Amino acid sequence: MLGPGGAGVTTVAAAFAVGEGSSRRARTADAGDTLLVTLDRFRQASRVFGVYSAPGQAVAVSQQTHLLELDTLAMLGETWAVLRGPMSLVGGAVADVATIDPDELGGMPGIEQLLAWRRIRDEAVSGRWRRVVVDCSGGIDPLGFLGVPGLVAGYLEQIWPRHRRLAGAAETPRLAGGAGIVDGLAADCSDIAGLLSDPTVTRAHVVTPAGSHGRESAHRFLAALDLMGVCTTEVVVNRGRDDGQDPVPTGRAGSLRCVETQELSVEPRTVAALRKLDVRLDDEPGVVVGSAAAQVEHVSGTGLSSVYRLSWPQLLPDPETLALGRSGDDLLVTLSGVRHRVTLPSVLRRCTVLDARWDDGTLSVRFSPDPAVWPRAGHTDD
Repeated sequence: MLGPGGAGVTTVAAAFAVGEGSSRRARTADAGDTLLVTLDRFRQASRVFGVYSAPGQAVAVSQQTHLLELDTLAMLGETWAVLRGPMSLVGGAVADVATIDPDELGGMPGIEQLLAWRRIRDEAVSGRWRRVVVDCSGGIDPLGFLGVPGLVAGYLEQIWPRHRRLAGAAETPRLAGGAGIVDGLAADCSDIAGLLSDPTVTRAHVVTPAGSHGRESAHRFLAALDLMGVCTTEVVVNRGRDDGQDPVPTGRAGSLRCVETQELSVEPRTVAALRKLDVRLDDEPGVVVGSAAAQVEHVSGTGLSSVYRLSWPQLLPDPETLALGRSGDDLLVTLSGVRHRVTLPSVLRRCTVLDARWDDGTLSVRFSPDPAVWPRAGHTDD
């Protein structure tokens, strides 16, 4: 994704490279176009490109580039009309939710954004596009947007836990429809989260202004993307003309690139003009990063005296903001104002947290068995 980072603004863009290296549906033989997706409510992109605004439809802006403006409010109304009937049969808190008017749902965190991600996912696996670029500039909170699949999955589990859905559908057939819908939403959340953390198909590009503010913001964005397991391949420094500022250092070695763009003399209003910025999206697959690269190891001891360690490479520009918590089978990690759920491996779900430390670019969390749920002697531990 590429989004213009203006003065004092850092944005994130993510590019879905839907090619032969992807494990998703194979693209068609003539698929070579790029799809630019924007969630801007003011539909500025269509005005910039000088094309008719048609929310929900891909509109050609050049020979090989199409624009898709998403109207998430309209999508919400259409989806809710389908969901509320089956949900009203469930009873309890789920039925109460079904009585909410669709106009009120816009204030519920994550709902509109999840619908947008579903449409983006469907476009990415449709076989029509070689690349899908999602613009996270403007009024969008890019980190919040990227965290929506996990957020909504947590909501669903709290409102109607999966074990209760299965049990309810088995005992009361009329609940099967509602349970199926919620299961479908949960599956979508899992699928989208997996897509975002798959470096063979998704890469993020951080666009930031030059100067100290841009440098600090870029560091925090990179740390948050690491925490989410989103592979970032590029930092684009959006410099003003002859501003004399130093480029933004990335703080990370390896495949992460840092490139600079200069202010154009005329505002770009065509794809050809945008090419003059000379920012190129690489289709080479990235590497698994951050929490997506988490590894668990047995450190010492046996049985209840065992010690395990979960660790992953993690940037940490603000050490004082690091906090850990626990919610069921998930480890809640907070840093730089971003909280992310890290699903624990099976063995660690039966453990409690001993301590955590960050050293030389690696976050390590130690665990010890919980006697209340740890397998007894002679029982197999997976």
